Amino acid sequence: MAKTEERALTSQAKAQSIRALFNDNRVKGEIMKALPKHMTADKLIRVAMTSIQRNQKLMDCSQQSLLGCIMTAAALGLEPDPFLGQAYFVPYWNTKKSCYEAQFMPGYRGYIALARRTGEVQTVSAQVVYERDFFTLQYGLTEKLDHIPVDGDRGNIKGAYVIFRYKDGSYSFDYMTYSDIKEIAKRSKTYDEEKKEWTGPWATDEGEMCKKTVIKRHAKLVPMSVDFNKASALEDRVHMGESQMDLLTEDAPGTMIEMETEHPEPSFDELIPEGTDKEALAAFIARVAQSSKITEDQVKAEAVKDAPKFFKMFAAWQTQERKKAEREAAKQKEDPAAPGNCPNDLEAGHEIKRLKSFCAKCANLEGCPAWN
Repeated sequence: MAKTEERALTSQAKAQSIRALFNDNRVKGEIMKALPKHMTADKLIRVAMTSIQRNQKLMDCSQQSLLGCIMTAAALGLEPDPFLGQAYFVPYWNTKKSCYEAQFMPGYRGYIALARRTGEVQTVSAQVVYERDFFTLQYGLTEKLDHIPVDGDRGNIKGAYVIFRYKDGSYSFDYMTYSDIKEIAKRSKTYDEEKKEWTGPWATDEGEMCKKTVIKRHAKLVPMSVDFNKASALEDRVHMGESQMDLLTEDAPGTMIEMETEHPEPSFDELIPEGTDKEALAAFIARVAQSSKITEDQVKAEAVKDAPKFFKMFAAWQTQERKKAEREAAKQKEDPAAPGNCPNDLEAGHEIKRLKSFCAKCANLEGCPAWN
């Protein structure tokens, strides 16, 4: 079986398990409680699943951390859609636990949304200034900021600024040079000091990160909500390469976080990959049950414990059955009178005590000595 097919089966099973967790009545109920009026639980789950399935490392993250991320997104009212730019789920390798954890990272548009929700801020505008732009900045008793982007090639990044306009008509602004922005960015784990290289969003979306940096700095001088400060603290953890779990679990009640272990396993039918031949699957289950001397329900119950492995063996069995049919067809074509001869008939003495591994050749759950 091709490795790409194996990965596809594993990813499908993981995605179905994560989706089942998010759609659990208890989880969904808590998400609905945390959500603002402009969002629905179904939409948030759909957007989150789309983002998770785009990144294999997110698929490998603990369900506890993914649950914490979606609860944080609900509490802050930010959609984790990379195209919307409000928030992102980022995989993080926890060296202490030796596993991937999902981290919640707000985008600069997310900060703008949170700032406007304070009730004090009317609009937030952030822009990147390039070397060939017309740009005038003046501080003091008569503050002034003028910016006219040039057409065509604007050159390298010179800096970034943000303007906060308030409900009473007043405003404030802040500007940071490119060098100041990058000095702050170098404190994060996204910069390799030895190689002098950037990774993550600083390598792929430098302009957006410049805007976010100046927004965060200026926000310290503006009355901000608890949500804004929480989002800022979460992002700081990402850049420092530290776990967010203590902050994420604040938004996911204790009973919810425990659901990673107490969440009921999905049913066998929920784990069947899309496009599976149901008749062939039923035949495989029946053969496994017969050779293992257990019921078909017991086969399904054991399969749920390791769905990727089960469906991998099912696919291998399908391949063997197809090859066997092709051989038989070839034999019949050569000598139609020849009796059928199945090379995969079960041999006597194959005793199955419990489900451990599968023999794709004869569906023997302990493993076929002749096959191995």
